[in-house]
Amino acid sequence: MSSFLLDHLRSAFTPSSVSELAHALGEDHAPVQTSLDGLMPALTAGVINRVAEPEGASLLYQLLNSTPFATDPAMSDLVSRNDHRQKAAESGQAILGQLFANQPSRLAEVTAQHSGVSLGSASTLTGLVMAVLMGFLRQQVTSRNLTQAQLTALLLGETDFVRGAIPAALAGGLGWLIGTPRLATSIPLRTEPISPTPAEERPAGTPWWRWLLLGLALLALLFFLLRGCQDKPSSGTAGESTGTATDTLASGADANEPAVRVGVDLPGGRQLSVVEHSFTDSLARYLATKGGQTPRVFTFDNLTFETDSARITDQARPQVDELIQIMQAYPNLYIRIEGNTDSTGDDATNDPLSGERAETVKQALIRGGIAASRVTTRERGDTKPVASNQTPAGRQMNRRIDVVITKL
Repeated sequence: MSSFLLDHLRSAFTPSSVSELAHALGEDHAPVQTSLDGLMPALTAGVINRVAEPEGASLLYQLLNSTPFATDPAMSDLVSRNDHRQKAAESGQAILGQLFANQPSRLAEVTAQHSGVSLGSASTLTGLVMAVLMGFLRQQVTSRNLTQAQLTALLLGETDFVRGAIPAALAGGLGWLIGTPRLATSIPLRTEPISPTPAEERPAGTPWWRWLLLGLALLALLFFLLRGCQDKPSSGTAGESTGTATDTLASGADANEPAVRVGVDLPGGRQLSVVEHSFTDSLARYLATKGGQTPRVFTFDNLTFETDSARITDQARPQVDELIQIMQAYPNLYIRIEGNTDSTGDDATNDPLSGERAETVKQALIRGGIAASRVTTRERGDTKPVASNQTPAGRQMNRRIDVVITKL
């Protein structure tokens, strides 16, 4: 079991980067590593705790869609260049302050006491980790076209592992950030009445059991909404119980929103009618914006296949036909079709099937008049998750067909 959020943070703060960062801060390597080992899961757990409340989820989603993050430079630049490092740290501290009522200094103080680094170094490290985390979440939201509900489900699916990764010595002082702190097992149960805690000493936020119930309710709602979008096969189900990839792949649109069709203008005077906020809507609007960077990833909405096969269903054909029209309008557009699965089942079955389904989409494009040289495919299997594989909603998001813009 692992957390794709923590995996990303750890891949950013490599041992060599930590050594350079320690040198730049005038600290020893060991205490800086100790600081980061605590900050990475603590800040991630804090963000998860915040989205457990509707107000916090709305605020985070708004920030991710409206705030630029100073994490575009390579990590080596964030480590070695004072201007980039300071800019990223300030960006992270500002976001932390917005999410937690201007209390980022409290985390830096606890981190400094826990690891032995100076308060200034702890503050810089806190801001850097927060900036990298938020930059990664922004990338997930924009590249996957995640709705607020999908982002919330993605984060809540990481709860158990992320909280468990926080060092026990650090977690006790972070109730205001991560929710109710865990108690040390050596503390005996008290039998005498407990005096009320002064209001100013109580951890901020909703009691743990309320946000836990809310999180479970959100996950259950999203799970049933997504299941409702799936086709029921006449015999046999390629679902999790059989260990094979499910027939309905992840959607980038909000399953709870009614389908509204809009017209998008294509080069040559043509207009394409698509579902608003859908895969093809997002792709067409991106292509209409000059100077778009590549590679850029878009995910099919509920692309369905016949049970245990790579044959596209009739219901899914319009999405492929719309992609054909877009590629015809943009003759210099080159793409890569990537098949992805969740981590359940047999890789020997799931991985080739994901590759075959990607190839099926390519062949459909070729039959629609698109040159084979403009389309490549890749079998990803379960190597590129966008959500936790520990929840049904997360696994649903991981089973998908991606379209990667490789050249414009």
